[in-house]
Amino acid sequence: MQLTPARAWLAAGPLLLLMAAALLLPFGWRSVDLLRACVSGSECALHELWADRFYIDAIARTVLLSAASTALGLVLGLGAALHLVAHPRWEKPVAVLAGLGANFAGVPLALSLTLLLGSQGVLTTIARDAGLLQSWDLNSDAGLLLAFTAFQVPLAVALLIAPVRLLDPALAEAAATLGARPAAFWRRVGLPLLAPSLVETASLLFANAAAAYATPFALAGTASPVLAVRIAAAVSGDIFSQPELATALSLVMAVLLLTVIAGGRWWSARLRRSA
Repeated sequence: MQLTPARAWLAAGPLLLLMAAALLLPFGWRSVDLLRACVSGSECALHELWADRFYIDAIARTVLLSAASTALGLVLGLGAALHLVAHPRWEKPVAVLAGLGANFAGVPLALSLTLLLGSQGVLTTIARDAGLLQSWDLNSDAGLLLAFTAFQVPLAVALLIAPVRLLDPALAEAAATLGARPAAFWRRVGLPLLAPSLVETASLLFANAAAAYATPFALAGTASPVLAVRIAAAVSGDIFSQPELATALSLVMAVLLLTVIAGGRWWSARLRRSA
């Protein structure tokens, strides 16, 4: 029996419905309850959130770390993808490693970074014996940026290999024949053609970093200054449970992710139409 798109949707339908119910029903119930309390004039957790610098700082740090790791991942991933397309013999092994690296986030990545670059890590000890990295702290913003970039780069490589492969080599050859330098070719032709894919990849990388929980939690526990960990701490109640505040933070996270992903799709579609 041939697997048509309609049959594939029918086969996957029950699982998709179950996943949607498991994700949307609890979140929707808590969100409606929170908004009803705010509209009725009762105690509103959104007011508490905006009045507390602790949570505003978590939102700001999440956005900054996500944006910075996205920029680094995009630049390094695009460079790696271009190199792989130019040297096809390395494409398969690097593609496998990129797939593994993109799924390496979480406790394994945090443990690896701790063993290498923690306060008693191998590389940290060697560097400090040489007079370097005296103030290095893996649990700082710089350490979190390194951890985020470690899983952003492989994901960027995996997402950008296909679009880069679709670039017509004849364009570069024609530009070289006309005397155009490689930098001019990429500025005028290559990057505009790749722009829609770069925008889509950037939005996915940003959302991937903004929603990251396992890696920052494994590195710094509930002290990690990112939004996902703050939500988990408010739900689990390491001091006392704050479900209303957790719902408010979840709403902020949902709006942030939807804005970035939908905005990236809209921008990339507009770039494709104008190309």
